[in-house]
Amino acid sequence: MKIELNDDKIDVSDGKTVDELIKLVKEKLSSTRTRLVGIKVDGTFLSQSELEGQLELTLEGKDIELVTETIDELTVELTEDALTYLNSLTEWAEDYSISPNGDINSEINTDELEELLEGLHWLNLALEELAATSETGTLLGGRSLPKFMSENRMFLNEIQGALESPEENPQLLRTLIAQDLPTWIAEYKDIFLDFRGGQRREIDA
Repeated sequence: MKIELNDDKIDVSDGKTVDELIKLVKEKLSSTRTRLVGIKVDGTFLSQSELEGQLELTLEGKDIELVTETIDELTVELTEDALTYLNSLTEWAEDYSISPNGDINSEINTDELEELLEGLHWLNLALEELAATSETGTLLGGRSLPKFMSENRMFLNEIQGALESPEENPQLLRTLIAQDLPTWIAEYKDIFLDFRGGQRREIDA
């Protein structure tokens, strides 16, 4: 079968899997300024993360369409999505309070904190994607990106650990959300702004 890849067509046998197709496409795009962002399978768009559960799916009988973006387009999209999320996270953190004297179980919404962890993991995946395609180097937002990622993983692990027994860790959760999280949000913003090109327009107004 022939599958369109930008202005070209690639020959792929029907017996190939989605995983094999992704590897082939990434190899062909590796020397270009274009990246694969997902695949439409029978009209349904699947992002790369969603494709992880479909890697063994064979292409036979499927209508396959490759969805690509230039690195510049991907950078703009990811940074804008990240900055929008970070602004909403700032508002959430400001509204979130944990009473030191109340029933800690009634004060902590563990579902919200699990969503917070998912959101921060998504931000880190976005940073890794941008770093893999960027020519800006590893010094972003005024600090080393590898060091940032290492320290950030420790922060996420602290939240995850405290959530395992929230009633035993009220002060730790209070510190992580009320004091530490705003600092991390500010650093995330500086890094994503650097990826976007260093434009320092007001995003917090």
